[in-house]
Amino acid sequence: MAEGELAVLAEKVIDDDLTLLLARSDNLPRVGIFNTNSNKRKFVYLSWSEGAERSLKIKIGRNIKEYPMSAIINSISSLISTAEEKMELKPLEWRAVQMIGDILHAPKTARSVAELNLVDEEKRSTLWYIYTPSKGDWVVKPAFIMTGAERAVLDNHLKEGAPWPGFALDEAVMTPTMRNNNTAKEIMNANANRWGEFLLPISKAMLLGFSDWSPLGEHTFGGALWKHITKDDFRSDERRRELASEGRLFTEKLISYLRLHPIIGNIQANLVPDSAKLAEERGLKKRERFEMFVPRLNDKKFMVLRFSDEESGDVSFGVTPDTRLPGENDKFMTISASDWETSVDACSLGGEKDPQYTCKSIMDAVEVHAWYSRICECLTNAG
Repeated sequence: MAEGELAVLAEKVIDDDLTLLLARSDNLPRVGIFNTNSNKRKFVYLSWSEGAERSLKIKIGRNIKEYPMSAIINSISSLISTAEEKMELKPLEWRAVQMIGDILHAPKTARSVAELNLVDEEKRSTLWYIYTPSKGDWVVKPAFIMTGAERAVLDNHLKEGAPWPGFALDEAVMTPTMRNNNTAKEIMNANANRWGEFLLPISKAMLLGFSDWSPLGEHTFGGALWKHITKDDFRSDERRRELASEGRLFTEKLISYLRLHPIIGNIQANLVPDSAKLAEERGLKKRERFEMFVPRLNDKKFMVLRFSDEESGDVSFGVTPDTRLPGENDKFMTISASDWETSVDACSLGGEKDPQYTCKSIMDAVEVHAWYSRICECLTNAG
């Protein structure tokens, strides 16, 4: 059965008025909303189902019938499960895990003391930072907050000295991904939940059309992933670089999430009508004001205000949209003084500390944390 260029893979009758479909051509699947009363169909990406507060509305004669997302999410999961078998998705998911993992663990390098002292934002977006002196061994600095188990592994390989304690590479040449490095493997194996297990639902989500933070919601990364994983040389350097370019925003957010993973659960994040007013009511002192540009959803700009609590030392920041939509709230986040300092250090890569970049990384990490919980809920009953 086909609907235009989309072949229907699964369908689920909700009631006499609504049937949900899952269809695909040669790219990302789509959810089909079939109003059986009016015989009209509309296809949307599966990212549509991420909004737990969202509801589906269809027109029945002169009336509107509404379905809360909570009432249809299990049906969407069931569609995914059926379609996954027809698309033979399982082996492709593992290929996607390998490709995404390779990109996330691609290291950045510094070849001079000047680079070490002034790390630009592009270089900061990495989990592994490598110093490559003209003479001597290359030294790797893990650029993330470590758990006790991970630190214990690193201590067995730690190489003290300038520019910072780290570990030597197994080979004296640049490595395209630290997933092939023995010491890095040991560190990652010490916390499989953080470094391995989370990649499978994320890879599945990308192949199914959940959010990938592409500009204007175009699902550029998910579409590119389908293009590459079906090729025999899917893990080649050329394909890895091309996919990384297509998913730059996606991987930057995931890197922030992984870097700050141990402390994300401690961060308080809420939606509030006026973050500046809330900070004033709490007696917080303003420390910094800066603009943040988000190249997604029509290139929206936000103003960020960072505050401190002089008694506790806790750090808070409010995020206000430059142009507020009807009903749109500010974000207000609070992080303890110790977690803030730990985050600033992790985001500095041993160079100059950058509170603005740290704020952005925390916001990205919190966003990914919420998104990850939601896609796991969507995929719970899907194989």
